[in-house]
Amino acid sequence: MIYHNYSHLKFFWLNVFGLIYSTLNIFAAYMLSNLINMATKRQFSVLPSLVTQIIVALTIILISGLLFNYLKTDAVKQINTKLRTKVLKGMLQNKEEDSANLGFLTNDFKLLETNRYEAEIEMLIYAYTVILALGYALYLNWFVTLIYFVGSAIPTIVSNFFQKPIQKASSDWTKANDKYVSQTKNILAGTSTFNLYGEQDNAVKQNKSAVERLEEKLAKMNVLNNNTNTYLNIIAIASAFLLPFAFGTLLVVNGQITLGALFAITQLSNSFVNPILQILNERNNLSTTKGIVNKIKQFIAKGEQKLQNGVATGDFKQLEVKNLTLKRQGKELASQINFAVAKGQKVAVIGPSGSGKSTMLQYLMYGDYGQAQEELLNQKAVQPGTFTNLFAYSSQSAVIFADSLWFNLTLGADIPREKVTDVCEHLELGQLVKEKGFDYQLGDNADQLSGGQLARIELARAILAKRPILLLDEVNASLDKATSQAIHDYLFASDFTFIEVIHHYEPAELKRYDTVIDFNDYI
Repeated sequence: MIYHNYSHLKFFWLNVFGLIYSTLNIFAAYMLSNLINMATKRQFSVLPSLVTQIIVALTIILISGLLFNYLKTDAVKQINTKLRTKVLKGMLQNKEEDSANLGFLTNDFKLLETNRYEAEIEMLIYAYTVILALGYALYLNWFVTLIYFVGSAIPTIVSNFFQKPIQKASSDWTKANDKYVSQTKNILAGTSTFNLYGEQDNAVKQNKSAVERLEEKLAKMNVLNNNTNTYLNIIAIASAFLLPFAFGTLLVVNGQITLGALFAITQLSNSFVNPILQILNERNNLSTTKGIVNKIKQFIAKGEQKLQNGVATGDFKQLEVKNLTLKRQGKELASQINFAVAKGQKVAVIGPSGSGKSTMLQYLMYGDYGQAQEELLNQKAVQPGTFTNLFAYSSQSAVIFADSLWFNLTLGADIPREKVTDVCEHLELGQLVKEKGFDYQLGDNADQLSGGQLARIELARAILAKRPILLLDEVNASLDKATSQAIHDYLFASDFTFIEVIHHYEPAELKRYDTVIDFNDYI
């Protein structure tokens, strides 16, 4: 993931400095061999030269190490920023909120940072260390080096038996974490309710089972990882150190290798045995993030999808729906609904609670919860859910973002300030804008606004989106009669096309609409 999501130039220098930094142990082995041979041969005249080499080499390695650390940290920062942004875009393609997504962006991404990004970088540097150390060791004595290398291969083979259990444990932990985050978020959302009834202890008790499941799965994953590392370490000590050193000692006794070369190869063995063990450990860490990586790829792919069969906003003339049946949770709400709405028309939707009025708006936007015999857009047959960009939506339960008033009105779109101000004035938000300003933050201050103000902010957002059809779901539910009257006067005087679900109304008010869809006729 590092190479594909990080600057290739920076990745090149990351490798360069990492390669230089990985020569530390090789240089130490080289100096160890020279110092031992100097002592055994009593050639102390070369000591000043060796000291100079040590100072120069360690300085270069130190600077390379510092630069490598900076680039490694920068890589994690840049990749996290890039992937979090792309994943969020993919999440926002969903029609409804998934409570598990928050946990994925926090807990799972933290695990990804430690067990994926850093693991990939460390494996790269360990590989350089192995190659350099092995090359120098072979130069000193190929036979002893071969014995060390064969011994180090044994833990590699053994580690393959532990991969599948670790991957399964990681998958189980991810699922348990999603459930825990979802349940905890739901409980925290009801803090005021638990406080009202004094049932905080029961809420904690209810959540405890999810905590226990989460910690049980995490403990299982960790113990598998730790046990695997323990087995590999013990096997490595026996096969990759003790046995090869015994063979080397015999060769020194027989005069087939110098003592300095044996110590150097032993020192180097740590630089190709230990890194191999570290690579295996990091591979285990990579296994724990396999599910997370696949999920990231799915979100990114979703975020890169483009809406197909979209309708240009200026092309709308008429939408017609024939024989629509609405269903929710397997229950039929209403059937054989027929209606048409032309550009500029105002349509009212009335009927008993629970009959499917709001569900019909969801069907129009996304094609969910229903099936129609035919839908015609500008006299052409279209598939449900393929023309979402035809609609803007406003409901009695306003969606407000923890951001400025301006962002809540425009969603970041480039809309002239004069246009935004004009719409706010018509929706009686002008006083709010004058007092608070468009920079007013609704994150911590949304509770200081009335439900009616929040509902009108969402209505203004829908109008400013300039979609061909406004879908209004009981927008007057939290408005006083005078404000509702003023807003509807504005809506009816405009050239807006809208379909409005209304519950409380006077029969005379229905005369203002071009069409009335009465669900009493379809249930």
